[in-house]
Amino acid sequence: FDAYGTLFEYGNPQFRIATASILADQGLEPDFEAFHKSWVEAYSPSGVWGTDGAHRQDPYRDTVLNGPLPPWHSQWEIWRRQFAAALDQHNLDGDSDRAADELRHRLGQSEPYDDAHDTVELLAGAGLTVGLLSNADEDFLQTALSRARLRFSVIQSSESLRVYKPHRAVFLAACERLGYTPNETLYVGDSPIADVGGAHNAGLRTAWINRPSERTISNDPDAAQRAQKSTSDMLSRLPQPDLTVETLLDIPPALHRNS
Repeated sequence: FDAYGTLFEYGNPQFRIATASILADQGLEPDFEAFHKSWVEAYSPSGVWGTDGAHRQDPYRDTVLNGPLPPWHSQWEIWRRQFAAALDQHNLDGDSDRAADELRHRLGQSEPYDDAHDTVELLAGAGLTVGLLSNADEDFLQTALSRARLRFSVIQSSESLRVYKPHRAVFLAACERLGYTPNETLYVGDSPIADVGGAHNAGLRTAWINRPSERTISNDPDAAQRAQKSTSDMLSRLPQPDLTVETLLDIPPALHRNS
């Protein structure tokens, strides 16, 4: 399983709320829609693959899937760079370190979705080996898992592996820890690129969790329609998941039917 947006209720809507709250806590009142757009756009150049424009235009490409592994840095550092870039772009005197600290705290306090516990327990109770693989730092991931009392046979983070999804190395390392080959492994996630595309490229079976509650990302009445079109366009360029569900509880019976 992926963690955030899949098991934990922390996807695009929650990041929007957090960003607005972080700005307010620092006494900053920019045009929030413009700031958030800048913050989101700063993610790729702030990440481990840097400022490669081709990556931003076509994230499902060979370099980020199979290429040489870039130097690793933490998710906290990515957030810090994002905030620094967005604050600079909007001429705001904010504290990017403090902003990244607040995001780290919030993800550590994330609540699991209502279907998370039952799904994990049903799968484990059926004799399946259940693991977690997340683009996360160890500190906030382990804090969230401990608070939620979610148990897994194997837990792997991008920090522990020093590589980020969607690169094939992260999925192959997780399979090796699980003790199964990629084609014996189902990866469940909410991201069409990082989860479905990356896992498929590494030879895993894939399940895409597309929760209705995560589809509206702002108060803009046209935002949901734009987001849906963007997702549809993205999916048209990516491998199709083996299974698409709106709740994690659809996964155990689907696996039983296919066993």
